Amino acid sequence: MIHKNYLVSIIITAHNYAKYLSQCIDSALNQNFENYEIIVVNDGSTDHTKDVLKNYESNNKIRIYHLQGVGLASASNFGIQKSKSKYIIRLDADDYFDENILLLESNILDKRADTGMVYPDYYLINKYGNIIEHIRLPKVNDEIKLFDRSPLAAGAMYRRSCYDAIGGYNEDLRYQEDYDFWLRFIEKFNVYNINLPLMYYRRHNNSMSGNAIPRIKTRRYVKSKFAKQKNNKVNVLGVIPARANDWQRNSLALQMLNGKPVIAYSIEEALKTKGLSRIIVSTDCVKIAEVSRQFGAETPFIRPKNLSLDTVWVEDILRHTTNFLENNENFLPDMVVALPITSPLRKAHHIQEAIDTMILHDTDSVISVFRDTSFHWKPGKYGLKPIIYKKRLLRHDKESFYRENGVVYLYKIQNIKNKLDLGKSVGHIEMLPEESLRIRTLYDFWVIEQMIKQNKVIK
Repeated sequence: MIHKNYLVSIIITAHNYAKYLSQCIDSALNQNFENYEIIVVNDGSTDHTKDVLKNYESNNKIRIYHLQGVGLASASNFGIQKSKSKYIIRLDADDYFDENILLLESNILDKRADTGMVYPDYYLINKYGNIIEHIRLPKVNDEIKLFDRSPLAAGAMYRRSCYDAIGGYNEDLRYQEDYDFWLRFIEKFNVYNINLPLMYYRRHNNSMSGNAIPRIKTRRYVKSKFAKQKNNKVNVLGVIPARANDWQRNSLALQMLNGKPVIAYSIEEALKTKGLSRIIVSTDCVKIAEVSRQFGAETPFIRPKNLSLDTVWVEDILRHTTNFLENNENFLPDMVVALPITSPLRKAHHIQEAIDTMILHDTDSVISVFRDTSFHWKPGKYGLKPIIYKKRLLRHDKESFYRENGVVYLYKIQNIKNKLDLGKSVGHIEMLPEESLRIRTLYDFWVIEQMIKQNKVIK
């Protein structure tokens, strides 16, 4: 068969989504646009994907290839390498396009020579195809300047020349290949958002994006790689606040948790963090200071009692610490991170990811969060009314929101000195809910101790 050169190539990657595949391909065929081709890459499917694809083998607009389970990044690269079009757009087999996506997005790239990628808003749908929500993405530069979250990989149209310039998708990654691609893309090229919902993104139990642990770990790895490339030499001060009377009329810092003081968990993980220059415990208690030194932290002062009240903000403690070091040691860090002792499940990689995030995106601050898919209510005229959703949805059907978990707070030193605190640009690291547990009650203490004893803490 002889293939002509098209303006747009749609790359459909398929792995065990046979039940959605026909709708996906049909949406690609039913475009209000003519100058395009479809390349389907079946990546080792074990369901009836091949049977579905047989129905499209005679269509001159479609080329079909079968691989042996090489992964999404490799399958995407394979399909793109088989194309010869000026523009590329990906589509996953469980999603589908609006009929105008090619027309509108290619027109923008045609008219905006300085734009390398255009991406749309989208409809979030459930496994049955019912629309859950219209996801509106913020307008580039007008509404968003911090590109720390990539848009959907599917539905984004970009120039083949840009793809070639950054080397395609990283085939070493089994997850987050789109995030890695996005970071490399925005380093060199401009992007543009069209505020129209032009594709349908399906959320269901089997969707790849729902695999939280490897997704978060890979994202952490990608951030680390890009932060190292920036080669920023920064001094980061770790501060662990601890009070004499903060819990059950005693000091939580000195409570024994599975054989060692609670404060030891924060100190040990801070010491493991390569990005930290110094670790200081800020305390009003001589005994806490003594124990902290035994575990390797510095305690250059005993802080005033007026900084140990319940009304004192953590930023005030950081200001006191950095002012002391500047006045007495002529030491002023570039960044300072607060590590509350109430979070003994915090690991060194959480602290390092916060540092990498600030280096990568040059934010004023970085906080730790977890995804919250709970229902939230507030008092209304007839009792409680939902804050976000107007109807009850299954957990995996809901769009996630981020909830601050109080585990890591990282600030640029200018924000602390100038009392700007979190500042305008706030970056984040995502943690799992089970990593976000904090000691606030005896029950919390017991649960965390059981997790540590039974080795249930995520490595």
